[in-house]
Parts: sequence; structure tokens; C-alpha cells
Amino acid sequence: MISLVAGGFSFSAARADDPLVRSVMGSHTGYIVSEKYASEHKADLAASIPGPVKIDGFWTPTEQDIAVADRVLRESIHGAIKDPTQLFPDLTQNADSSVPDSIGYERNELTLVSRNYESYSRQFVGVVIDGQKLIFCNYSEGTKVDPAIDYIFIQKVFVPDGTVHFLQCRFEPELKTCSNVSIIGSWQARMK
Repeated sequence: MISLVAGGFSFSAARADDPLVRSVMGSHTGYIVSEKYASEHKADLAASIPGPVKIDGFWTPTEQDIAVADRVLRESIHGAIKDPTQLFPDLTQNADSSVPDSIGYERNELTLVSRNYESYSRQFVGVVIDGQKLIFCNYSEGTKVDPAIDYIFIQKVFVPDGTVHFLQCRFEPELKTCSNVSIIGSWQARMK
């Protein structure tokens, strides 16, 4: 199930000498991971990005870049509530037969993610993959790690009891699109 995927990611907490760059984003705060920090922690950052990736380098997104990424991700989640296959196209033909109504499950999860969107801490990494500049959006809720000074990795802070949640995606700044959306840690488990 896409929203419960936790295996395969190798995350840990990495510390920088300087805090990450703070950006006020309306009612919440985001943190921009600088190119310098990302380069110094390349192995950890590469491990935190789902899927097989070859990182060519890093760059520092602007406050405007991350504001747009945040807005587009929220709109994508909200739009996918009606049709989860917008974010998870594998659900169309290959619905998980071990979970009754996989599309319904994802619809419920997306509704809860949207409802709890403001509670996530946000971190943004400018990454170059296959020559393309992307922003890796790393959102977490329920961790005890300070997002202002620590890059948050799942392996060190994730617990499957429904108290820690991650939301991640790759944002393409030129096309203003999100891809590889991952929801890790079900809000539905917490709501039981």
C-alpha cells in the first residue's frame, strides 16, 4: 500500500553546524536545506529520497520556490481526494487485493492528510537528478527532532504506531508539478 510504505528508506538524523534557513510560510514555517549542508550530507540526503536516484548535485531553493512547492503539493493532495489515482496511478489497474477498496483507503488517507496539513514541519532540498533541478519536499509530524537544525530522516524517528507521519514529494519548479508522492504513517491508524 502506497501510504504505508516505510521499508526501503534509510533515514537518520543529520546535524549541521548552522541551522537550516528558516522561511515563514503563512501560518507555518519551512526550512530550506542549503546547498552547502546538502553537499556535506549527500549520502544521508540521497538515502532519504524514495526510489532509485542518482544525485548530480544540490542547489538552494528560494523562499518563492518553496512557497510554490508547498501550495502545489497541498492542491495536489486536495485534488486527489476525489481521485487518488492522480497521485497514485498504480491504483487504477493494480488495486491492492489484500486491502479492501484500496482507492477508498487512499481517499480517506488523503482527506486526513489534507485536514492535518498545517501540522507538518517542512524541509525543502534543492536537488539535481539526471540534470533536472527539483525540490525534494520533506514533511513530518510527530517527530521530536528540531526541523530548524536537523534534517529529519524516517529510520531514526518513525514508529508504526500512528504517532509519526511523513509526506514527501519531488517538485518540478519549471512545470510546477509534484511527483513521487509518499505518505508514510497512516492518519487512519491514529483515528481508530
